[in-house]
Parts: sequence; C-alpha cells; structure tokens
Amino acid sequence: MGWGQAIPDADRSSIPVISLDSLDRAVALAAADTVGTPGGHRFGVQRTLVADLATDGQWTDLPDGSRVGRLILRSPGAAMMSVQFDAFHPAWGARLFLYDAARTRFIGSFTSANQAPHGRFATGLLPGDALVLEYHELPGAPPFQIKVSHITHGWQSIFRPGGDAARDFNPGYQSDPCHNNVACPIAAEWEQQNRSVLMFMMPDGRFCDGTLLNNTLQDGTPYFLIANHCYLPTESQWVFYFNYQSPTCVGDTGQTQQSLTGAVRVSGLYEGDYNLMLLNDQPPASFQPYYAGWDRSGTAPQGGVTIHTPAGDVKKISFSNTPAIPVIAGDTETPSWETPWFNGILQFGGSGAPFFDRNKRVAGHMVGGDITCQTALTAPAQAAKFSYNWDTGTTPATRLRDWLAPTGNPMVLDGFDPNGAVPKVVVRAKVFLQGPYANAAGLMAAGLNDAGMLPLTEPYSALGYAHAGPGGGETTVQAVLAVPGSRRVVDWVVVELRDKNDPSQVLASRSALLRRDGTIVSADGVADVSFPGHGPDQYFVAVRHRNHLGIMTAAAQPLASTGQLIDLTNASVAVHGGTDATTAVGSVRCMWAGDADMNGEVKYTGHQNDRDLILLRIGGLVATTLYQGYASEDVNMDGIVKYTGTGNDRDGVLLNLGGDHISVRTAQLP
Repeated sequence: MGWGQAIPDADRSSIPVISLDSLDRAVALAAADTVGTPGGHRFGVQRTLVADLATDGQWTDLPDGSRVGRLILRSPGAAMMSVQFDAFHPAWGARLFLYDAARTRFIGSFTSANQAPHGRFATGLLPGDALVLEYHELPGAPPFQIKVSHITHGWQSIFRPGGDAARDFNPGYQSDPCHNNVACPIAAEWEQQNRSVLMFMMPDGRFCDGTLLNNTLQDGTPYFLIANHCYLPTESQWVFYFNYQSPTCVGDTGQTQQSLTGAVRVSGLYEGDYNLMLLNDQPPASFQPYYAGWDRSGTAPQGGVTIHTPAGDVKKISFSNTPAIPVIAGDTETPSWETPWFNGILQFGGSGAPFFDRNKRVAGHMVGGDITCQTALTAPAQAAKFSYNWDTGTTPATRLRDWLAPTGNPMVLDGFDPNGAVPKVVVRAKVFLQGPYANAAGLMAAGLNDAGMLPLTEPYSALGYAHAGPGGGETTVQAVLAVPGSRRVVDWVVVELRDKNDPSQVLASRSALLRRDGTIVSADGVADVSFPGHGPDQYFVAVRHRNHLGIMTAAAQPLASTGQLIDLTNASVAVHGGTDATTAVGSVRCMWAGDADMNGEVKYTGHQNDRDLILLRIGGLVATTLYQGYASEDVNMDGIVKYTGTGNDRDGVLLNLGGDHISVRTAQLP
C-alpha cells in the first residue's frame, strides 16, 4: 500500500479541517517574548490546536481491508507549520504521514518505533498554512491514539519560495551577505566538523544550534551540547535537523528530510550557559553524523572556526585568526573566549554553535555576539569555555566530565566518525572548446551566457548522456553565471573518471562548468570537481561537451582529495589519440567542434551527419533562417544557429574535416 494513495479532487474537499483563527503576528511576537528565555532565533510561535485523528478524521475503507484516515490542520497565514502530539501511540504496522496542502512535500512515515514512553511526539516543518495527517492501518489493526495538542505557526519559512530564486540572496529573511556557506571551498577542510553541527527547532517557535560530541568510549552516544539560554523544558518535542545546508557555495535552501525528534537533558550549568542533551535516537548512518572532538585544557585557542545557522538560514562558517582572550560574558557572567572574525561573522540565531580551535576540537560554544558585515573586524563574539564547564560543577548533573570521559580524563579528544572518512578525489582540469575560442584574447567567448541562454541545470541528462556514479542533475544559480571577466562561465561540460587499467570503463562522471579561461569548476563556480566514494588512486580523466569531441589523458593520472592541475590545453601534455584528438589554435590545444549530436563523430554527409542537424534546427526549408537559443547545433556557440552567411555553423563542421565532404573525424575516446 503506497504512502499517499491519490484522493480524487472531488473527494479531497470532504476531508475534515480543524482551523485556528488568524494570527496577529505583532501581538503573538510580543506575547511570546514575555514567556521563558528569549534565546535563539524566533521564526514563529506555538499555538494550541486540539485534535484526535481517530474521531476527527475522515476514514476510508480500502479493498484489502485496510483503512486510511485523513485530517487537515490549518493555521491561517502560516508560512510553515509543524505538529506536536500529546498522545502518539500508532498501532503495530500502521504508518503516519504528513504533507502540505499542495502535496508537494511530505514527512514520515512515523510508526510505533517512533513512540516514546511519555507518549509525546513532534514533527518537522512543512510549508504553508495547512497540512494533512494521513494514517494507514493494516486490516484488523488494534485501536490507536494519535492526539494533537499544539502546532507551531511559522511566520517565515525555511523552504525556498517559488522554487527558483537563490535563497541566500533573497529568501525574505536572509542572513548578512558576508557569510560563507559550508559548501564553499573555504570550508573544505572542515567537512567532518560541519556534520557535527545541528540546528534544532523548539515548539515555541525558535531555532538554536548545537554540537554532537565524542566521548572517550568513542561509541557514538549522541551527546549534544547547547547554550543554556536556549533551553526550555520541551525537549521531548524538539526536532534536530542534520545537514541543513546549501549544496552549493552560492546558496540554496537546506534539506529538511534528515531529522530526529526528542532528547533528554543530562547536565547543565547556569553560569556556564550550557546544557548537555542526549538525543532520544541514534542518528542513522545515512545522516552522516560526526561526533566532534574537544579540548578541555583551558589553553587559549590561537584562532578557529564557528559553524552556525544565522537567523535560521542554512549553515555558515566563519573564521578567526586572532588568539582568543578570556572574558566574562553576559548576564550569566559566563567565563568565555572572545574572538573577532576575519572571514564571515557570528549573527543572531547562532546561540550554542561550536567554537572549534585550529586543531578542529571544540573549545567552547557561542553565547554572545551579534555582528554585522560592517562590524565584522571590530565586534567580537564570545564562546563559553568548554574547560570551565568540564568539571566546575560538583555533580554529574552540572558538569561535562562524567558524560564525555567515562573512561580516563584526557585533556583533548579527537572527533569520531562512525562511518569512517568518506573517500573522495577531486579533478582540477583545463580545456578549451574550439567553437568559442578566440585566439587573440587567449580566452573563450561567453556568448551563450551573455545572451542569458545557459541553463541552470546541466543539459546532458536531457540529451541522453547517462551519468555514472554520483553525477547527474547538477544545478547552479544565476549569481555564478553573472561572474564577469576570465572566470565567466562559457557552458556545461562532463568530467569522467575512468578505470586506470581499462580506460573504456567510466567509473564516475559529473557535470561541471567551464569558464572562459578553460578552468573546469563545480556548479558553485569555484571548487574543483569532486568525486566522493572514490579513493586516492590513478585514473584516466576525460572531458566531454555536447557539440565538441571528447578528450582524455593519455595516461592514468594520480588523483587525491587535493587537486593538481591537468592542463589539456597545453600541447606538451599527452592526450589519448595523440594529435588527432585535438586541434591547434595558435599555441593552445582545443577540443574539435562540430559533433552536434554528441555521438563522437563530426560528419558532413551520410548517415547521422551534423550538417543536416543544423539545417533541421533552422526549419529545414529556408537556408537563411536563423535559430536563436541554447542548441547543440550552435557549433561556434554564439547563441545563433546559422546555415549560411558569415559565422555560420555548417562551415565549422566542414573546415574541421579539412574541406573533405566525406571525411569523418572521430573522438579519440575508448
């Protein structure tokens, strides 16, 4: 039985709706800020909504004897919603799903495995002001209890509006522009530590940050360090988001599918502004959790890093290169490390975020500092000292030592990766395409980009190219395409890793961007092309383009997690197939133009020739007709497909055959 059997439009309107009154945001915000501690970033408020799915839902009997119950919850004006249950006891084998009114996003299934002894439960967020509860039970299922007590009404959304604009540039509540996404190249050395940082949502409509910590048993016990000023005793209904980050440097929404619900507090200290939580569930391996190391020595960090979610935005990384100084911070008079930032900032919403020293160990957690781009170099931030909270308290309930060092009492402990380090290699390569290459400038023209024709999603999957390994579906954003000068993007290409013993075997391929200077970069416009899951070794490296013949190294190249340039524009670097593989333009080597159907051949006549494709693209009747757009038949890549006249694409095919109509030029790829 599927998770969401289709409901005919005529029937969907009959699903019962339990709706609250409209919410006055200003009144709600004022009331919320008088209750409890105001730490963290507030995105909404909790509202009472009582519903019993068993009695309030609409029930449909299915032919196999099973049943489906549905109920709509609505809070008018909400940008997003989540649900809290005061009784969550599904029957064995039953499944609960939640989805938005448009049926574009869902969370679940939730089963009896998710119930806790206290019976409370909470869900993650869904966009919009209405959501559907959908419960599937097996034939003859025993009674169940699923009772809603509250919803969280968010007045801003973590989901991308409209599905296109780059969220970091204008999501409606963006963090300051001088932040660095954790997917940026500058964060590459902190990938493991990044996986230890989680954003968590509380039912009262606040976000805060925290860190998964390692312990001396190194057994993956999910201890989680937060700021005390973020704590309210609703931890059984907190939702912890893993990997809430942009997949690219320039920004995107963070994925929200990887989440866990609930925790217990095992220790805390008011003057240390900390709480140590224990998550209710072990993070699954698919979440790629990392348990950060720590330093309890009290030695001042000589610079470091924080990773946080400012204003509820996707994870950012900020850098300090100044030795931290000891200070007493805030109303709690918390012993802290104070440091300014030279790259990135700390912004409101990052409470509890870790402060890693240069050895990538937690030296504290953020408790103070709301900095702007204008004050980045002058306004410092404060991190509560890990060393102070280690054993200042007099009982296990007020110190970290007993939980994080059940065996021994080391000064420092490195991090723990339960999945082991994920191997990867990166490719740093350079190629020139003959079609747009301008010898006088020593650069390729970016006519397609200048005309606004480049797609934001790689074109090769749609052209029938089957990516191998992790590739396919890569996307970029307009800000990457807007970069001027020699770094301006010319087009998409495909980079292939091939087996060192059999270069005909493609192990992995990824779509990437080609800049005017020939540099191939990932979809963020900066980083080398990464191939996770492939360890350091020797590989043949090939590059393909949608209307140029592919090129490959003549020998397997040593690749590792740090890229070394493979310059295939340099005639002294051997390529597979020798001189037939490329064409010389001035002093550089270019990939042959003219393969309009990407079949590995440039042909002017005969079966599957490229000249006919150019004629067909312009309509096939009047040879002087022009076609403007992003098309493989645009051999010189100026944005116009032409069959005759100056700069036409037909001549480009013929010239690359030496003027011989019946010749065929073939890609030198095995």
